[in-house]
Amino acid sequence: MICFALTGITRQVIQDLIKNRIRTVEIRSPHNFYTLQGVDVGDPIFVTPASHTDVIPGTSGLITRVNELQIMTHRMVQSGENYYEEIESQAARAQLQLVSYGRVRTVKGGGFASPMSLEVDEVRYCDAR
Repeated sequence: MICFALTGITRQVIQDLIKNRIRTVEIRSPHNFYTLQGVDVGDPIFVTPASHTDVIPGTSGLITRVNELQIMTHRMVQSGENYYEEIESQAARAQLQLVSYGRVRTVKGGGFASPMSLEVDEVRYCDAR
């Protein structure tokens, strides 16, 4: 199965996703933000605690499906007597639903400003390694 990857996700979020089978995450990191910009509702997403550079064949994680997706812009203005500063940042909010456990077969992309594409195998049984 071809999936895009959300990497560096905390173990607490992953455990919550396993327990409740559904979880909304807010993404601010650039590499994960680019990933969510490239997906649509219903697309599979591979979620792993491994960092972006540490995803290799054999990396384990969760295969999820996007139920809802929202891209937001946050604006913050700070001013004082001698300055005026406006900060703008973007974030993506996605509701993910657990499909199954998975293991990376091949890494197909993930350069600067492009989503990491993976070929992922579903893990349907305990596999001693």
